[in-house]
Amino acid sequence: MEQALILVVLAPSFKSETLEKIRKIPGVVTAQLLYGSYDLFATIKVDDREALRAAVTKIRETDGIKSTITCNVIPQA
Repeated sequence: MEQALILVVLAPSFKSETLEKIRKIPGVVTAQLLYGSYDLFATIKVDDREALRAAVTKIRETDGIKSTITCNVIPQA
């Protein structure tokens, strides 16, 4: 199981549809708007690294996204 937290900075052209598009990406468990340095966060849970890479890429390619930071979750022993 691969998990990650994606922190997102939205472009000024952000539309509410951007959040809904992110929520529909396979593997996205949650996506919420924020106040502060980042505008949105999304959590991803998928079976393998390739699926994680695909989900992160789809988020980055979504209209209205200015930049992202991906934080991989360290598996617990």
